[in-house]
Amino acid sequence: MHERKLVIKVSVPVVAIYLLAMTFVIEMRSVWTSIPRLSRINDLLVIMLVGGALLYVLSRKNYHGHFLNGIITTAALCGYMFIYYFYDQYIYGLYPRLVMRTILRMCVICLLCFAMREEHKQKMFEAIENIVLIIAVVSLAFWFSGSLLGIIKPSGVEYTTWTISGTEVAINKYYNLYFETQIQNFFGLKIVRNSAIFTESPMSSFMFCYALLVELFKKKHTDYKKVGLLLLAVLSSFSTTGYVIVIAALFIKYMLTQTHNRVAAVLRMAVVPVVLIGLVLFIEQLLENKFESSSGSVRLDDFVAGFNAWMDHPIMGNGYSNSAAILQYMSTNRMNNTGFSNSLMQILSYGGLYLLAPYVGAAAYGIYKIVRRRDWNELAFVVIFLVMFVFTVTSFQMLSFFTFFSIV
Repeated sequence: MHERKLVIKVSVPVVAIYLLAMTFVIEMRSVWTSIPRLSRINDLLVIMLVGGALLYVLSRKNYHGHFLNGIITTAALCGYMFIYYFYDQYIYGLYPRLVMRTILRMCVICLLCFAMREEHKQKMFEAIENIVLIIAVVSLAFWFSGSLLGIIKPSGVEYTTWTISGTEVAINKYYNLYFETQIQNFFGLKIVRNSAIFTESPMSSFMFCYALLVELFKKKHTDYKKVGLLLLAVLSSFSTTGYVIVIAALFIKYMLTQTHNRVAAVLRMAVVPVVLIGLVLFIEQLLENKFESSSGSVRLDDFVAGFNAWMDHPIMGNGYSNSAAILQYMSTNRMNNTGFSNSLMQILSYGGLYLLAPYVGAAAYGIYKIVRRRDWNELAFVVIFLVMFVFTVTSFQMLSFFTFFSIV
């Protein structure tokens, strides 16, 4: 008898993709990146990014002209960003290491996106979704049995510095797999919001919604079991932005789904206007309730404070990571709630129109290409991502860079 050997073939590019996907997810303001005793984790993530990118690039064969264009584009981007770096350090001299780290991440990811085959870009999005799905399952288990029912007790307390002031905050942890960072007042009841492994629930909601967008608009066949799981995760985050994104995404998906049944087509034409009006009214009510709350007023104040800070230096900004420029314009009614909540105003405040230009350029050119090939699912993914990007602070995260450059 011949022994059968189990042979598992693992593609080097796929290994690199999952390494990069894990890096992107952890770097999206996970609690681990804000724990003082793990202060070197951000440097480790940069090493993982560079290592994963090199592993992918060196494993590829037969590069074509598009990659040469990518090298030229990346070199131009590096030059552009170093102009900002020298200006920022000459005028303000703030956080040179942070600026260099951002430039390195941006340029590496730009080159990576040009080097990647389209099927590997798709694999990257799917890898990110798979990782987020695992996080969603784990977080829902701990949130329901621990935070809600108290069946499972916290394994300890962790101290993080995720606030804008850098003050250490004590939070409950469950075996370092789930953290309790925020409490929601829900009809008089105080309920812990599901923030999973992230520093706050708006970020966990962002990641759950991102994975949902991948499932709805990036795949040929949607798995509605995964959709349902991600919907539960978004609901447990108690994020109004997440709720609005989910409603909009599901409606757009429904509109983009083709039907060959004539009765269903006629019914859609008759029902959709009514449903659309109902959804608009529902979203309007959600937003109205949000803006009447303290959380909603803070988000509005973020736009005002960010805009005023940007107006001080509209072209080149107030210096990278200069939070003081924004803090001075924040309402005194916010007390200690000085966290910032949107990417657009953060970019403009830190680097003005100069730093915003690469984002706008990548998005505009990418949307132009998508519209030309009439890929409406991809357009929906990009437009909804841009809305999420504006209303959540993900300005300089690796996942944001990848999403912007992947469509160029």
